[in-house]
Amino acid sequence: MPYGAFLAAVRERGGYSADEADRVTRAVLTALGTRLTPDIAGHLADQLPEPLADMINDAEAAARDWGVRTFVAHVAEATGEDEESAEVAARAVLSTLADRIGRGERENALLSRLPAEHAGLFGHPELAS
Repeated sequence: MPYGAFLAAVRERGGYSADEADRVTRAVLTALGTRLTPDIAGHLADQLPEPLADMINDAEAAARDWGVRTFVAHVAEATGEDEESAEVAARAVLSTLADRIGRGERENALLSRLPAEHAGLFGHPELAS
């Protein structure tokens, strides 16, 4: 999925303008990259087009051990929005990402590395149990 198509999906899911979709996508994927270990971030980035891959690859040397609330708070800080709006943004971007990657990658490599509570942000709350 090219970057423009990804942003179009985020725009539709979140009700954003083109600029807003780009802004929240950058905030959410950069926060996700920081949340993942560099090897997992790199593997995920390999499946994505530029500049999505660069956003994910901004991972630091050690992954942050954030729960959903802390993740959403970081997105809120990055976007300058309240946490409710940041959660909507996270759901729009991460569910688009989940649709972009294969089921095995989503469930085995990505969601299995995050606390179960993150599954809802990716549009798959059934995987939280």
